[in-house]
Amino acid sequence: MTQPVTAVIATVGRPSLTRAVCSVLEQTRPVAELIVVVDGDHIVDLPPHARITLLANPHPMGPGVCRQRGIDAARGDVIALLDDDDEWHPIKIDRQLKAVEGVGESSWIASSRMTVMGPGDRQRVWPRRLIEPGQSVADYLFRFTNLRVGDAVLQTSTLCFPTELARKVRWDADAGAVHDEPSWLIRVQRSIPDVRVIQLPDVLSTYNVGNFSLSRGRSDYTDRYIDWGLQQLRAESPRLLGDYLCTSPVSAAASAHSITGVARAVAAAYRHGRPGPYAVTYAGLNAVRIAARSIGRVGRR
Repeated sequence: MTQPVTAVIATVGRPSLTRAVCSVLEQTRPVAELIVVVDGDHIVDLPPHARITLLANPHPMGPGVCRQRGIDAARGDVIALLDDDDEWHPIKIDRQLKAVEGVGESSWIASSRMTVMGPGDRQRVWPRRLIEPGQSVADYLFRFTNLRVGDAVLQTSTLCFPTELARKVRWDADAGAVHDEPSWLIRVQRSIPDVRVIQLPDVLSTYNVGNFSLSRGRSDYTDRYIDWGLQQLRAESPRLLGDYLCTSPVSAAASAHSITGVARAVAAAYRHGRPGPYAVTYAGLNAVRIAARSIGRVGRR
């Protein structure tokens, strides 16, 4: 495949941007251009390079809007996304384009495994399990079949796809959605049923989990996650919807240390779906952890 590739990085001015940019410029199969989209009034320091284009939003609009702005401005036939706190391995683009040769010019999305770094010195490889040929993204990501962290993942910095596809099914259609990649991927599959999602077993990027990545904090977004599931997954099986409601909204509640958030998520799961045993166990374990932390805080007073 000889189609020119445009890399798109959405940034909020993190210091790690330089590392991300360098990983694009050092690809063994060179990208034709790199579009960096600054989300708001941030000062960024980029190396001088003829292939780099800098765009800036006048005020913060979110990563989906930034990515689509880069896609709309792209001159390449293929888009490869990268977050500003992640980086690509040098062979990333070459391996993905070789994997999709013969698939069709506009009917594929390529992904891969990644190294997950942090918090601290932690290092592991995700996803543990790859999406199966023909499997729906919703089923792969949200039907719980075990309790392993990082079992099913399709992360932004691993994604590569035809430019035409992302102009037909836009990233900014769900601007502000609590699930950015899944919202887009699910809409692509529903709009283009014959699209192939190809997830390579190779580790081709690094996902850095640190203080910047763990930004949800103590705000309780449980209800936003519940609403997303009810809107986006209502057409899926009761098992899948129930599993989602017992997991992603519960994670949001746990981040906010909200036992009532867990209760709302589980109630929604049984009201609207039929969660499986692993998802129910996940919710229960998080409820126990929140309760234990609360008891510990009371004991220290």
